[in-house]
Amino acid sequence: GRSGVGKMSRAVMAWVARGRGGLSRPVARQMGTGGMGDHIPKHELRTPVQDMPPTGGYPELPWKSQNKSRGPSGLAIWGGMTLAMLFGFYRIGEGNLERNAAKREKREARMAMVPYLQAEDDVRYHASYLASLEEEARIMKGVKGWKVGESVYHNKDIWMPPTPVGHPRDQGF
Repeated sequence: GRSGVGKMSRAVMAWVARGRGGLSRPVARQMGTGGMGDHIPKHELRTPVQDMPPTGGYPELPWKSQNKSRGPSGLAIWGGMTLAMLFGFYRIGEGNLERNAAKREKREARMAMVPYLQAEDDVRYHASYLASLEEEARIMKGVKGWKVGESVYHNKDIWMPPTPVGHPRDQGF
C-alpha cells in the first residue's frame, strides 16, 4: 500500500514541478519525442471517493414555516385595483357634474344680471352724451350754421354704439 502512494506522490510532485499542474501553461515538447513519457500510469491513480449524505439523511429544511402567507393572491390584487379604479372614475364623474352645475349657475347668474348692467351702462352713456352735447355747444358757439348734436357722417339709417375716446383704463371699464 504505502509504496504505491509514495511513488504517486513523487510522480505528481515531479509533474507539478515541471509546470504541468495547476493553472500554469503546459511545457511544449520537442518535435519527434513521441508521447509524454513522464505521465502518471492509470493503475497508480486512486478512484475518487464520492461525497455521500450522512446516515439517516440530511435534516429537513424548515421551508413550510418560511412559506407562510405572503400577502393577497394575484386575483385579489387585480380585483382590489379594479375596484379602486372604478371608485376613482365614479368620483371623477361626480366632480365633473358638480363643476358643470357650478359653471351653469354662474352663467345663469351673469345672464340674469345683464339687463341691470346694461341699464347702468345706458344711464352712464346718456349722462356722457348730454355732457358732450354741452361741451360741443360751448366749443362751437361761434361757428355759423353749426347744429349741436347733428352727426357729421351720413349714416342716419345705421346706429353705431359710441366708442370711448381714450384708453379703456381711463374710462373706468
